[in-house]
This record gives sequence, C-alpha cells and structure tokens, in this order.
Amino acid sequence: MFKKVDKLIVKAFTGPFLLAFGVVEFIFLSQFMISKFKYFVGKDLGWDVFAELFFYFGLSLVPTALPLAMLFACLMTFGNLGQHSELTAIKGSGISLTRILRPVALVAAIITVVQVFYNDRVVPFSRLKAYSLLYDVRQKKPALDLTEGAFYDGLDGYSIKVEEKNDDNSIKDVIIYKHLNNRGNKEVVVADNGRMDYVFNNQYMKLTLYDGNSYSEVEPQDRKNKKKNITEYVRNEFDSAEFLFSLESFELDQTDEQLFAGHSMMKTEAQLTHELDSTELAMAKYNENLVRNTSAHRYYRSKSTQGKIDTKNIDTSSMEEKVEKDLANKSKSVRIASSAYNSANSIKNLVDTNSNRQKNQRKEIARSKLEIQKNYTQAVAIFVMFLIGAPLGAIVKKGGIGMPTIISVFFFVIYYITTTTGDKYVKELVVDPVIGAWTSNVFLAIIGFYFLSQARIDASWFDTDFYSVQLNKIKAKFSK
Repeated sequence: MFKKVDKLIVKAFTGPFLLAFGVVEFIFLSQFMISKFKYFVGKDLGWDVFAELFFYFGLSLVPTALPLAMLFACLMTFGNLGQHSELTAIKGSGISLTRILRPVALVAAIITVVQVFYNDRVVPFSRLKAYSLLYDVRQKKPALDLTEGAFYDGLDGYSIKVEEKNDDNSIKDVIIYKHLNNRGNKEVVVADNGRMDYVFNNQYMKLTLYDGNSYSEVEPQDRKNKKKNITEYVRNEFDSAEFLFSLESFELDQTDEQLFAGHSMMKTEAQLTHELDSTELAMAKYNENLVRNTSAHRYYRSKSTQGKIDTKNIDTSSMEEKVEKDLANKSKSVRIASSAYNSANSIKNLVDTNSNRQKNQRKEIARSKLEIQKNYTQAVAIFVMFLIGAPLGAIVKKGGIGMPTIISVFFFVIYYITTTTGDKYVKELVVDPVIGAWTSNVFLAIIGFYFLSQARIDASWFDTDFYSVQLNKIKAKFSK
C-alpha cells in the first residue's frame, strides 16, 4: 500500500517539477541575457558564441531556479491531489499527511545534497567560462557596416563614406580619408563607384574603386621649401585601384581565463578556505609590523622648573650667560615639540593606513566566507521551499497554474529580498557571514513548519465556510 502511494506521489510530482524547472530556468536565463543585450548589438556573433553563452550562464543559474521550481511543483502537485480529493482518500485509508509527504521530502533531500556538490564544483567553473566569454564579447568591435551617407571609422587609420550601397556589394560616390601614424587627414581618395569583397576566408576586405582621384599632402624635399613651410600637394588620377583592409580587429579575441579566476565567485570551497587562511595570516603579520613600526618612534616629555627669583642678589656679570642658556633651552624645547609632533603624525598615518587596509581585508574575508556559506544555503533553500510548498498545497487544494504561480512568486520574492539584504549587510561588515547567509532560510523554514502543523490538522484557510464560521463567532461575541 505504501509503495503504491509513494509511486503515485512521486509520479504526480515529477512532471510539474521538470516543467517548472525548465520554465523558470528559461525565464531567468532570458532575463539575464536581455540585460546584457547591449553588448551583442552589431557584433555579428556566430550561433556558436550564443550557444556557449546560454550554456554556461544556464549552468550558473541552476541554483537560483531550483528553489522556485521546487516550490511551484509542490504547490501544484499537492494542490491537484487536494482538489481532486485524492489526499482525502489517502488520509481516509489511515495514512498521515507527513507519511504522504515523505517521498517528495526524500526527493527534495536528494536534490539538496547533490546541489551542494554542484554549487561547489560546477557553478564556479561555469561562471569563469561565462564571464570571461562575456568580457571578450564586450571588447569585440561592432561588425563592419558601412552606412549610406555617413563616415565609418571602425577601420584603424581610415574613415570611409559611401553615398549608395547596393545588395550586390557595389558602392557609389566613395570618399576615403587616411590618417595613419597620427599624421592627420593628409591623404584623400575619391571615386565615382566601386565594389566591396571579402577575401582570404573573410579575414580581409578588398575595396575596388573605379574612376577616381587621390590627393595627398607630402613634405617638401627642397631645403628652401622646408624653411619656408611650403606644402606640396600631389594629385593622381586612376581608372581602377584596389585597397585591402585587415579585419583582424573584428575577430573575437579570447582573454586568458586566469585573469578572472581571482574573484571569489569563481573559486571552490577549498580554494576559498585556502585564500582565507592566507589573508588572515597576512593580516596578523601586518599587525606585528605595525606594532614594531610604532614602537620605533620616541616619546618626548618636557620638564619645567618653577621658583622665585632673588632680586636682591643678582649677579649682573652672569646675566648674559643666563639669557643665552634660556634661549638655548627654549630652542631645545621647540625641537623636542617638533619631533614629538612629527612622531605623532607618523603614528597617526600608520594607524589610518592600517585601518583602511584591515577594513578592505575584512570585506574580502567576508565575501569569501559568504560564498562558502552560499554553497549550502542555496541548496538548503530547495528543501525549505518544499516545507512551504507541500503543506501549503495541501491546505490550498487548488491545482492548475494560477494559484500556485501567485503563491510561488510571493514567497520567492520574500526569499530574494531577504537573501540580497543579508548579502548586502555581510559585504558592508554589518553582520556575520553565517547570520547574513542563513537568515532567509531560517525565516522561511519557520513559516514552512507552521504550514506543516496547520496542514496536519486540516486547516481550511481557503474554504469560504471557514471565514463565514469565524465571522459568525466574532458577531456572536459582540452581540453578547
């Protein structure tokens, strides 16, 4: 009996879960790629580049999509079972609600455990691949596209203008300005018509011009003309001329991935732990050096003597010596005060520098610790969403798409807000990384256990009779 029920529940859950995961993953991936759409415009990227971007970013978004998919699938599954009175029939046979939820709970637990390893191994690798490729796309030049009536300066050292461009690659009224080697526009080519062709496996563009002239400004060779700054101009007329432009700068260059590997998002837990140990050791050594440097400064203390002057027995012969001695003492006090001020200022600078350095290091440590905790919190969120969705679906008893979608979005927004707020507080050193990372899960888990307790007693929150009964009770109290 139990095995049949388990198979029934798992079968009813599997379809909605796979459907929900596919839809949610597609929505998140589409939304993310749309936000980066400005980097793709006019780049003439091949389908293979887009496929690679979608693949790696899709892998990195799995931890975000799975909790929402689990919540939606649980609401839909148990809402359908409740709506068709299948839950009531199963309970009538003596099976408790917790026993009914057990097969899906086991599936959620398995996915949670697998997700922990996925977050630690696959996600950093996919992020490294995705963001390094996105950086290369951002740096790529827009594809060569000559616009009629406008100058195009995408080719290094050249500005090209065509008045008319046809589908057969023929062009008319062409103007080319050459400004190579930062010499300015000292050479101009004008032609009535021409043609564009891509040669050598599209690595070069050959521009063939007809019926044109070239105008160039050359430095005078004669010394007299040089002294007089007389400019020489050369005009050449041609029936046809060919120009070859390299398109190498329009290729997608691959940046070394190791340049991005230093970010905490791209590291596994073992790498983050090693980095934490190194950073904390560096902080300890820096503090030791700070103590050593500050202790090297001298501390100054001045003494002053007070007494009465005996005006009766003044030795006038030693008055000048006393004045000179007092002036010397004052000069010494000034030097001592100046040295003390310089020492205090040096200590202050050392302390300020150390404070800023330690604050930046604490932020880096907090980010690393947060990434370690998120490997677990994002996985545990899957089981937490099961705790919310399964009992709430049994309470709602509404299947289909509408009600589960509304409830799923509501709780996922709560999850997203609490998670991002905790991450922000951790990065600003307001709360400990453990507290900031786990607050969202703890809060939602409490809500989930409350829903579970209500589902076990067959709470009727979404039955119209429930609210009418409660309203009648309130009216009865006021009438008394």
